[in-house]
Amino acid sequence: MASGTLALLLTPALSGCGGSSKPWEVVVPASGQVTFEGKPVAGAQITLYPTSAEVPDTVRPSATTSEDGSFVLGTYGANDGAPAGDYKAGIVWFKVVDTGGGPVRGNNVLPQKYSNPEASGIVVTVNAPETRVAAISLTKK
Repeated sequence: MASGTLALLLTPALSGCGGSSKPWEVVVPASGQVTFEGKPVAGAQITLYPTSAEVPDTVRPSATTSEDGSFVLGTYGANDGAPAGDYKAGIVWFKVVDTGGGPVRGNNVLPQKYSNPEASGIVVTVNAPETRVAAISLTKK
């Protein structure tokens, strides 16, 4: 009898665990490519900043570009995608420099404006079911 009472008491507590997800908790596959002065950028970091004030500060889809400048966004895990929505983007590209004591991170090679999502002018929209981000072509200007 006691075990039956315990089961009845736990049932209401457990039933609330499967609520619907918030829009920013659901990700869709999203990928793209970054070039600088017409050449692929390998090793740049791109971070997306949601334009909606409803999205928590912890939601920042990001990626690192591969040798051909391509990237696959991840939000909650590597390459898992990004929540649908509009974003401003910031991009930095720290070249690796060998100072004789081994490789270290050098300075940001891109113009400073690209590191600031408010000044970069880079806008990304992610839509379901999958998004191929328009090519991001960076210049020295």
